[in-house]
Amino acid sequence: MLRAGRASAKLNLALELTGRRSDRYHQLVAVSQTIDWSDLIAVELAEGDSPMTAPAALLELFGPEAGRVPQGPANLALRAANLLRAEGHGAPIVRLALDKRIPTQSGLGGGSADAATVLRLAGEGLSRDTLERLALECGADVPFSLRGGASLLHGVGEVMTPLPPLTSGAFLIVLLGSVATAAAYRATRTGDFTDGGRASALAEALQAGAPPNPRLFGSGLQPAAERVLPALGERLRALRAATPGVGWAMTGSGGAFFTYQPDPKAAVALARRAARSCPDCTVRVALPSPPESA
Repeated sequence: MLRAGRASAKLNLALELTGRRSDRYHQLVAVSQTIDWSDLIAVELAEGDSPMTAPAALLELFGPEAGRVPQGPANLALRAANLLRAEGHGAPIVRLALDKRIPTQSGLGGGSADAATVLRLAGEGLSRDTLERLALECGADVPFSLRGGASLLHGVGEVMTPLPPLTSGAFLIVLLGSVATAAAYRATRTGDFTDGGRASALAEALQAGAPPNPRLFGSGLQPAAERVLPALGERLRALRAATPGVGWAMTGSGGAFFTYQPDPKAAVALARRAARSCPDCTVRVALPSPPESA
């Protein structure tokens, strides 16, 4: 049996680190929104085999980002497939095809989105609580990707309060470099921690139906990302010089930066200027996307 679906990227419109737990995980407050930049995933489910006798899931990679995708236990989509099999939820996945389009190590949450989509496709019929428990075992960002839309996040990202998703405007996204999430978190310092007030204020505005305030955008991981990749700051300065008056904010652990434009046509026009300032960079206009139906 074959099932297929899209795995949507996300933007952390605002992300603040509020502290580090004793287990070394970071506490955060964030506002995340899914966008229409997606990987494509197909799963083939075993027919007639039990989880004990079905062959292990085979990962097949395609697409422009396929060469940068980790394999084995580091791959979150495979982790989700193996977790479903280990707990005996539904027919086991024997083949997993991933058309990778979301850039890796960009802060756009592509790996988490892939895992969430695998759970959604192969975990059909499971309760929301079970799916979200499995999602958290795959990674801290996976529960949000399972829901999609917009949410205020607390804890390590697993405590979610749904927000009204954006339904208009567009994001211009420019990938200025690749930063591994683990490396960015390791590079954080106490001075990077804040009280979460900026992300909370953005959530309150969205809850009230107000347009997003770009001054509230940005990631508390940006200083750490620039320590890991010093060229990130240089490229950002060039981007700002080419687009005067435009506010650019980093998403997640980097190195993608975004700006919100109420008029999608303005985002397209701005994309041309951004591309000229960084000819080797990925430039993309993306629309906000609604919550997942499952």
